[in-house]
Amino acid sequence: MGIISIKPKVPIILASASKIRSEILKNTGLLFSVKISDVNEDELKKKLLNKSIQEEAKILACEKASNISQKNPNEYIIGADQICSLNNKIYSKPITMDNAIQQLTDLSGKTHKQTSAICLYYKNELVWSYVEEALLTMHELDNSEITRYLELDKPLNSCGSYKYESLGCHLFSKVTGQSETIQGFPIIPLLAQLRKNKLYSLIKK
Repeated sequence: MGIISIKPKVPIILASASKIRSEILKNTGLLFSVKISDVNEDELKKKLLNKSIQEEAKILACEKASNISQKNPNEYIIGADQICSLNNKIYSKPITMDNAIQQLTDLSGKTHKQTSAICLYYKNELVWSYVEEALLTMHELDNSEITRYLELDKPLNSCGSYKYESLGCHLFSKVTGQSETIQGFPIIPLLAQLRKNKLYSLIKK
């Protein structure tokens, strides 16, 4: 038996290029489309230096959703963002192997935080937003272990330089929080809000 398709009463757009977010949402059975915003995140982040990490994640998620909502006002837009941090220092996507090695060296043996924000927009108005955090304690990793992991998993587009949904789960001795939060998409609170807004039902009418 395959995944059941659930058609929402109003079309849903996921405003994210993240493959893992698409996969998490797809696994719920909800039908949706994907559109990627043209928000310049790097420029926006420069304006958010005085914001808390939670506030920054929420603003980034909302800006991306608003950008898509302006062009698709009659659809519900899901925006999301994720920030990895250690003692308020932010670890963005490493992009290069050297940056990834440095990030994992910094995180090795310590407890860091993944902050995930998610929001809903409709007719270019914020309907709902939510921020959730997870704490992750990493094993003490030596240089050879770090290099080998990076070669295997290639997490150069993952904040914190690991893919938790893949081999990255082996890097941790303790995790407090939901798996989807660590992956940047708190799905249960989102589904609860979609249900509250009567956007879908498991019962055909």
